[in-house]
Amino acid sequence: MSAGLLFGSLVGTIIVSISGTMAASVAFLIARYFARERILKLVEGNKKFLAIDKAIGENGFRVVTLLRLSPLLPFSLGNYLYGLTSVKFVPYVFGSWLGMLPGSWAYVSAGAFGRAIIQEESNIGLPGGNGQLLTLGLGLLVTALAATYVTRLAKDAIKDIDDE
Repeated sequence: MSAGLLFGSLVGTIIVSISGTMAASVAFLIARYFARERILKLVEGNKKFLAIDKAIGENGFRVVTLLRLSPLLPFSLGNYLYGLTSVKFVPYVFGSWLGMLPGSWAYVSAGAFGRAIIQEESNIGLPGGNGQLLTLGLGLLVTALAATYVTRLAKDAIKDIDDE
């Protein structure tokens, strides 16, 4: 919101998008290079964990993008958790960027709206109404789709292990 207040919607979104993706990437790399090997040793014999990890790694871009669109997994925790999985770095970065972009734009736009009110340059009415309900409905739909997809992916990975 501060970026929107200070820089407006477009420039603020660009700044937040770049800085958010960079911060997520650093957290991912910290988890990947300082903790992943230890976690793999802890779960060495757990076929179900390894199957889910493999499935997430193979579908990394989609999983990361969908979960970034959903508020179910807090971003800061997700950054580290993805680093513990076999998701490749480049798909993680692009999935994070794409998945965080709508939320970043929404928050920055709210700040830009505040800027417009402060500068008295806006004839826009008060926020809310049908637009707010539509945004909430879309967010819930994306959350449900992301949860369904990730659940199906995990079930398929476990089924493959059980079939072996």
